[in-house]
Amino acid sequence: MATARFGLEAAPNDDEFVFRLDDEGRIRQARDILAGVETTAVHVQGRIVAEKAEHNPEWNFHLAPDSIAFFHEADADCDASAHYVAMNLDHVGEEGFLPERLWAPARSKITRELDT
Repeated sequence: MATARFGLEAAPNDDEFVFRLDDEGRIRQARDILAGVETTAVHVQGRIVAEKAEHNPEWNFHLAPDSIAFFHEADADCDASAHYVAMNLDHVGEEGFLPERLWAPARSKITRELDT
């Protein structure tokens, strides 16, 4: 199985957030975004898992690899900085805050592919 890790900036001044992809098609999409081949669906979204992950140890949450997709425009209810999500992790999915645990930061951008 293919596996790749990518750095993500979810909002200006956010620390790097790392996500993992295990799907060859999605890995290719992420690489196309980095290379400038894909210029429309360039933002990252995925379902929040409220626990640390080996590939993202600086954060108290990560994204489920099988839920990650790329988008052009997101619903405002799914937009937040990584720091805001981390500070409010207990409320994710409640009262309109990241419904269904879907995080789709509207200004997100992939910054690099990490060595595996």
